[in-house]
Amino acid sequence: MQKFYDWYWNQFADKANDLNFDLHKLHWYDDALRLKPPVLSPELIRLIKKDEDESKAAGGDIVNLDFDPFLNSQDAQGKYVVGRVVIARDRCRATLAAGHMDAELQKSGSIWLFVNFHYSYYSEDGKKKEFPNDDLLHILSR
Repeated sequence: MQKFYDWYWNQFADKANDLNFDLHKLHWYDDALRLKPPVLSPELIRLIKKDEDESKAAGGDIVNLDFDPFLNSQDAQGKYVVGRVVIARDRCRATLAAGHMDAELQKSGSIWLFVNFHYSYYSEDGKKKEFPNDDLLHILSR
């Protein structure tokens, strides 16, 4: 999981807000759909593609995803570091130090696949909930 975040965001984290940084170098969530071996469950891939197709059919309007689901942000800040990890049989849930979120993974053969992302929404002081908690599968299933 840490390798995914190092590839996806952390390699750019220190430069991304620089005015001279080429934003085309960043990875976008659809880049993760094409990784081999895959890092996302077939269900997540299907739902993300469905959301993209519905957005295209709506003339580019946002359907469900108006943020990066792997960063829980539109404007990520700082590095994403795996914190507490809980493994129970073939499931794993890991807290990310940035993004107020947990990633849920499931073992598939010899690899772990992301199966869901759980989001917590707090104010900038980290004390007050701004919105109810949610998760990616729920957001994409609306």
